[in-house]
Amino acid sequence: MKDFDHLLSVWQEQPKQPRLSVDDVLKQIKKGINILENKVLWGIISISIAIVFTVGLTLFAVFEQRLSYIGLFVMLAGMISYLVLQIGDYRTISRHDLTLNPGAYLNSLKEYQKRRAYLNGRFYYWFALMLCLGISLYTIEVFQNKPLIFKIIYYTVCAAYILFSIFYLKDRLIKREEKRVSYLIERLERLEGQFE
Repeated sequence: MKDFDHLLSVWQEQPKQPRLSVDDVLKQIKKGINILENKVLWGIISISIAIVFTVGLTLFAVFEQRLSYIGLFVMLAGMISYLVLQIGDYRTISRHDLTLNPGAYLNSLKEYQKRRAYLNGRFYYWFALMLCLGISLYTIEVFQNKPLIFKIIYYTVCAAYILFSIFYLKDRLIKREEKRVSYLIERLERLEGQFE
């Protein structure tokens, strides 16, 4: 019982968290949201450019083998799926005004966090597989007359880059984004708790 009383006294002596300034939190949240919106918007723009380029290649390039067209269609399917998810994420993060309804905004941030977890989780591997398969099928005809050493170097560099981005870059970028979103959610929940 003595230990319990000691624990209780230590717990009660813990300093209270200081109250947050609403203006400061709103500025931090708006800045963080702008960073996230810009990141997603640049993702939308870059994948749209890649889609336009791939569609142009599909329509205007003449290939002898059907595998090249199949490869381009596989890449397009992966890129269009990614674009649809990115647009959904952008709409989720930008559809509510923080100052009008912080509770709804907090819910939209949590929804955004779940959507990004899906995009950066299982979908990422599907997307990478679609691009690798599409590029492999497309380059069969493109590299048909190239020397074997060129093919080996090309496929080795591509495989190394894909493995590097999956096992190193992806994790770093995802952790940074998750940290930013979790911070924003924590600040909003803490601010909401002050007013209850």
